[in-house]
Amino acid sequence: MASSPPGRDQEEHVIIERAMRRLYGSRQEDAHSRQNAAELVGYLVKTGIRDEDEIVELARIAHGKRYDPDNGSFL
Repeated sequence: MASSPPGRDQEEHVIIERAMRRLYGSRQEDAHSRQNAAELVGYLVKTGIRDEDEIVELARIAHGKRYDPDNGSFL
């Protein structure tokens, strides 16, 4: 079975992977904070933000806190 052609999902995956690498690289972070950051980065990309610098900056500002998109707060 051939792999699926590159598309929006593949582009989103690449952006998320690069942003997470820039955020954490080889640093050992709290797994909970890293998971929260991954979810936030994924959310930002899925909502249309494609500028990697902007995504990384927003994730750094959140500093590993969980984002609640229902009310826009960080917990």
